[in-house]
Amino acid sequence: MQKRERLNEKILIAMDALHNSKGSFMGIFLMAFMIGVSLKESPTGYICYCMTAYAFYGILSTLFMHVLAAHPLASWRIGIFSSIINILAVILVDPNWPFFPLLIGLLTAVESQLFHRPREFLQVREISSDRRTKFTSARNICAQIAKIVMPFVLGIVISETSFERTAIIVLAISTVQLVLSFMLKPHSEIKVKTHTRREVLKYAVGHTEIRHALWVLLACGIALSGCAYDIVTQLNIYNADSSSVSLGSIQSISSIAAIIIILVYRHLRTKKKTGRDALVYALLPASILLPITAILFPGNFIIAAVLFVYFRAVMSALFCNTIFDIYYENALQKSIHDDAYRMEINILGELWLCIGRVLSTAPLLFLLLIGRDDLTLPLIAIQSLAVPAMIISIRKYETSRARGKL
Repeated sequence: MQKRERLNEKILIAMDALHNSKGSFMGIFLMAFMIGVSLKESPTGYICYCMTAYAFYGILSTLFMHVLAAHPLASWRIGIFSSIINILAVILVDPNWPFFPLLIGLLTAVESQLFHRPREFLQVREISSDRRTKFTSARNICAQIAKIVMPFVLGIVISETSFERTAIIVLAISTVQLVLSFMLKPHSEIKVKTHTRREVLKYAVGHTEIRHALWVLLACGIALSGCAYDIVTQLNIYNADSSSVSLGSIQSISSIAAIIIILVYRHLRTKKKTGRDALVYALLPASILLPITAILFPGNFIIAAVLFVYFRAVMSALFCNTIFDIYYENALQKSIHDDAYRMEINILGELWLCIGRVLSTAPLLFLLLIGRDDLTLPLIAIQSLAVPAMIISIRKYETSRARGKL
């Protein structure tokens, strides 16, 4: 049994690494491609793609809730197969078609929903609590290593060939993922009884710890994960140097920084909790200062690079994909003993996260449509106020829980 569990753990880690190796292709490289084929050379197509993906991701969260909870493993495999369809659409569909961003955004939403939610459910079931911290750290380090190598490699391939031909490499990666997904065999049979959406919402609202986590997810969507901050940092790098090699290199640098920060965090966490808190809460408030600095020194490549690396390494890799993942997964496992409720509330959390993302990116799209690009940095500076508010909320929650109020 232990051998099977360790094999499943390795498969889950490998699947995340492969998935993240495709991230730059469907992120900053896709943005450069969309801007390049646009007659106005405008980033609005890419933002429409992001908003479509976020909106449908949230909608599909509610529509697929029972299916994902009842059939997580099958849904996971279908999600990986849908990624193949998504890449084929990038290759075959005319990028000048007006609805190209919306189509790719919709396919990305389907792929992401069917991949991420079942994967997280499987991770909660297959990874024990005593190994969760080590697993999460190893998963993120492997994912970041993939993010170091692949953006640089894909950038070179795109510069030497084309975006569409490079998609064939990404297609091969998705095929490998599909094969690995059939190698994962859960150590226990997955049997769940689904609940109505009303029951799930009532359970979440009535549970203090889960309700608090949902509000934190909303704040993450506004300022930390897939938000306007992320898009603006990509646009700043693209405007400073739009070559594929440069775009890939700066992503590789951000991944190296993320690995270093995660290793430091892991070391401090094994020593004492106060050291971990000092690192996290000292680094996050800088999200407000960096946009302000970029406003004071517009067009500065160094500041644009620091803004990009800070978001990817500190805000995304350290907080969203490490600290909050550990807290959220442990909260689900310890507070909810019903597998269906755990899965369904996790899906409900994605709806809140996507609402935050849409609330963050919609104003950005509006500013670009009316030609007020100069207000994009002030926008993300204002949205970044959600970060210290989230820190205060988490600290207050942790303190009250320690005092036994919850």
